[in-house]
Amino acid sequence: MKVLVSTDTSCLINYELLKKHGISVFPLNVIIDGEEYLDGVTINQKQLRDAMRGNKKVQTSTPPFGQVVAYFDGLFEQGYDHIIHFTISSKLSSMNQLFNNVASQFDGKVTIIDGYSVSALMLSHVLYAFDEVSKGTEIKDIVSAIEKRKLDSKVVFIPENLTALKNGGRISPAIAAIGNTLGLKPVIALKDGALVKDAMTRNVKKTFMDRIASMLKDYPDSEYDYTVVEFDANEKAVDSIIEHLSSLLSNNKVVRGIVPINVCAHCGPGTIGLLATPRINGKSINDYL
Repeated sequence: MKVLVSTDTSCLINYELLKKHGISVFPLNVIIDGEEYLDGVTINQKQLRDAMRGNKKVQTSTPPFGQVVAYFDGLFEQGYDHIIHFTISSKLSSMNQLFNNVASQFDGKVTIIDGYSVSALMLSHVLYAFDEVSKGTEIKDIVSAIEKRKLDSKVVFIPENLTALKNGGRISPAIAAIGNTLGLKPVIALKDGALVKDAMTRNVKKTFMDRIASMLKDYPDSEYDYTVVEFDANEKAVDSIIEHLSSLLSNNKVVRGIVPINVCAHCGPGTIGLLATPRINGKSINDYL
């Protein structure tokens, strides 16, 4: 049976990575002042940065049902017998529900997996599935394994300020105003598939140093990838975090990438993320780059 692994762009840390391995990608959208753009197709990180820095109204939305049907139709026309498709966490978007509804039209030939995550964590699941499909593993066994590895991770994001979170309705205008006035930045963690405010900080670098020390105790680098992602963040701060993290890793290099555009739309420019994700059958994400 010819099986294809597919995903949406919320897992991207490197636009060429998935194309290189023949993994299909459904581009999610971002809407700027009422005009729709497709992630990696008609908009890139720089263009989104300029829009958000320019205080334009930025939103995301689910695609039309028919567009998703056409996406899968096009893949089956290429000769595939089954498609395993990953969506952004169902606790962050209605995308998973939409794709499950579409999958019901394909007589069991499309398996939808809730990525329960974003960015490098979701990417690690996609690459794991790709690796297992390449070995001929049965689909039900792939799904079962991914369900077990979903919660085996740690994810932390720190945005530059609270403005984008306020604009996206994640926090109230009053809380955003107070936090921005005091120079406080939210520490956002991924817990049970949802992004939650874990703490507040004024010192991003120190907070990441503390989180790195804590994470390494529970997530040894012999078994986990450490990824640093950013969206128009302070270059010196990012380099400092990567340098510090690299000095502590004995068996693994830091994976560096971008924050997916649909995540950027909600967290805003200046965001830095740190992720500890399970290795892929003993391999690092870097091995796929």
